Amino acid sequence: MKAKVKLLLLLTVVLLIMGGCVKVEALPEFEMYEKSSLHIAVIGEKPVVREKNIEFTSITFDDLQNVEEYDAVFITKENLEEADQPEYASIYTSSSRPFLFIGTTKSYVPFVDEEISLDEFPDVESGMYAYLYDQSSEQYWGYGLYNDIVNEKTIQEAYSRIFKTIEELSM
Repeated sequence: MKAKVKLLLLLTVVLLIMGGCVKVEALPEFEMYEKSSLHIAVIGEKPVVREKNIEFTSITFDDLQNVEEYDAVFITKENLEEADQPEYASIYTSSSRPFLFIGTTKSYVPFVDEEISLDEFPDVESGMYAYLYDQSSEQYWGYGLYNDIVNEKTIQEAYSRIFKTIEELSM
C-alpha cells in the first residue's frame, strides 16, 4: 500500500512540474480604436469593449427597418438563427448601414441571400469570429481572433478593428 501512495505522490509531482513547463504565450498590447464616436445598434447582449467612445443601443428585429440613426448593427451569436429569416435578407441588402454577424461559422452569405438557409450553408472553417457586411460598398470583412485565442482581450481587439472599419465606411 505504501508503494502505491509513493507512486501516486511521485506521479503528481511529475505532472505538476511538467504543467509548470508549459510555455504560455504573452499577448501583445493591442491598439484601441480612438477615433470618432460610434453609435451601434445591437440585437442581443451588448459586447464588452475597451473603448469609451462607443455607444450601444439594444434593439429587436422589429426595429431593423429604422436603423439609419446608427453607424452599424451588430447581431450576436444567440440571434443568428432568427437573423437568417428570409424577410431580413432584403433589409441587410438595402440598408446603408453595415451589419455585423457575430459568431457565425457560415460567413455572411446565408443572411443576405434569402434563398440560402443557415442550416444548409456549409461551415467555411475560416476561423473568423465575426463578419461585417456593407451593402453600400458591396464588401464584407471577416474578423478573426489573435492566434485563434478566444478570451476577453482578443475579442476586444477584434472589436477595435471592427470599429475602425465602421468609421472608415462612414466617411
